Amino acid sequence: MYGEVLILINALFNYVILSFTNSICYMQQKRIRLIVSAFVAGIWIVIFGHQFLMMVIAFILMISIAFGIQIRRWWKAALMCFVAALFAGGLFTAFEPLWMHTSVFTLIIISGVVATAGLFLLKSRMLVARGDTLQQRLVQLCELQIGEISISLKCFIDTGNTTVEPLSGKSVHFVRYKAIEHSLPENLKMALFQWDVNEPYDLDMFPEEYLKRVAVIPITTVQEKKTYSLALRYDKWLIMDEETRPISPGFFIITIQNTPFPQEADAILHFTALYHI
Repeated sequence: MYGEVLILINALFNYVILSFTNSICYMQQKRIRLIVSAFVAGIWIVIFGHQFLMMVIAFILMISIAFGIQIRRWWKAALMCFVAALFAGGLFTAFEPLWMHTSVFTLIIISGVVATAGLFLLKSRMLVARGDTLQQRLVQLCELQIGEISISLKCFIDTGNTTVEPLSGKSVHFVRYKAIEHSLPENLKMALFQWDVNEPYDLDMFPEEYLKRVAVIPITTVQEKKTYSLALRYDKWLIMDEETRPISPGFFIITIQNTPFPQEADAILHFTALYHI
């Protein structure tokens, strides 16, 4: 009976760790495969003991059965399983004195709950950290050039921004007016405020040197209402990273409203800017 309990507890811990790894690493392995792997490793440890070599062999068997033997995939799973095992094992050891004298059934239940809850919290934190890392990668320092005007901007690449100029199909970005107000000439600023969305194709207020850059973009709002925005064609839009990289030619819409952008950015870039970082 004692041996069966040890196998069950080991297998339960192994399964929770494998499930965590399967989820966090997007392995997409079937549950039955994880269960078989968990029990094989649990049986091996109970039969051959907790000597270091036997534990290493059990670990290798468990990862190989659960996730295969493709090298990169195997190492990725092995690393995450190791981290999960340290975390769950440490958590269980820390609380072990609280249930030393409980029944076997209670011990099994508590083991599963502690391991599952601990790894669920770890997964949540890792996903948040992963999201933060991705968000930071999507923030880039850029330089926008329009004629002789050069403006430094903090830009956020929005994977949901798929707006294009309808005639050319070129990408459309969004820039906060406050971020570029100090760099724009007075006659261009006056024209931006004189432009009437109800008469979108009346562009006589724009100075001739900027008129050839102006495009009217039809926009559908969240409320499914069709409206128009004014866009300007830029000469260059450079991502200022370790090396300067230009993004594809296109247009940008100046948002007059002082609505904050994600990551406190000055501009929202089209999703195709991802291809240039």
